[in-house]
Amino acid sequence: SFVHPSYRSVIGIQQSCLNNNINQHALLNKYGIKRHMSSEITRGTDLLADSLAHGPRRKIVLESYAPSGVDVKGFIQVGEQPDDDDNAPGEDKVVHMNGSIVAFPDACFLMNIHTPEEVTLECLSVVKLYQPTVEYLFIGCEHPVPPSEMNKIKAEFRKKDVVVEQMDIMNCIGTFNILNGEDRRVACVLVVDETEEL
Repeated sequence: SFVHPSYRSVIGIQQSCLNNNINQHALLNKYGIKRHMSSEITRGTDLLADSLAHGPRRKIVLESYAPSGVDVKGFIQVGEQPDDDDNAPGEDKVVHMNGSIVAFPDACFLMNIHTPEEVTLECLSVVKLYQPTVEYLFIGCEHPVPPSEMNKIKAEFRKKDVVVEQMDIMNCIGTFNILNGEDRRVACVLVVDETEEL
């Protein structure tokens, strides 16, 4: 599989920042692509890691986003297959999903939307079909969804006791990861506008 050279350089910058205890909200690689990180732990304990590792299924973790898409952890594992007696799975790898996504506690799918204006009740039907039914739906985008459409979405999901909130992408990623770590039934839609500068 092809990995863009600018994506490879981000890993080195991330490691360099962590080694130098530089706490930056966004990293800029040598090609000028800014990658926003959902969390950077330079010291202390990662409390979320234990809760995300808990449970019968692997959990989706949204790592970061860039103009091209979102980094998702928990999709694939590389390494030993667990035996019946041994529950030690392989190592989780990060997958870069090119474009907008919808994420559930244990699944993640690409969406064919590119702007907040394209977020409609129809495009969110996959959230209504997902089982078990979610409690929370977060819509992450840098510009607001048109108020008339957002009101329709909230009214329809309220009938199924689903709380719908819109927020910026970074807050959406963090909120999803925390609630997923708490075993809440949560979903989020991240609208990545590939033409917009971060």
